[in-house]
Amino acid sequence: MRHYCLCLFIGLLAVAFLQSGVLANNANMPNECCFNYYPRKIPIAKVTSYIETRVDCNKPGVILVTQKGFRICVNAGLSWVKSALKMIDDRDF
Repeated sequence: MRHYCLCLFIGLLAVAFLQSGVLANNANMPNECCFNYYPRKIPIAKVTSYIETRVDCNKPGVILVTQKGFRICVNAGLSWVKSALKMIDDRDF
């Protein structure tokens, strides 16, 4: 009987760990939100793509991905960022 209870406890513990992992997939990851904006303009030729931050992030922004794979947060409201995003979208078509 004691062995049965131990197996049941370990099984329930494993289910709890799996459930917490599934719930954590919906959490905001630091790479999905901008905490600080890069202050300088980035040459559009060095940018390969962009990712818009999630709507539930504290600071709305855009993550620019460079040719070398760097991810740089910029303020989406700046005029140079808006024109850069348009150029990237046009370039992808």
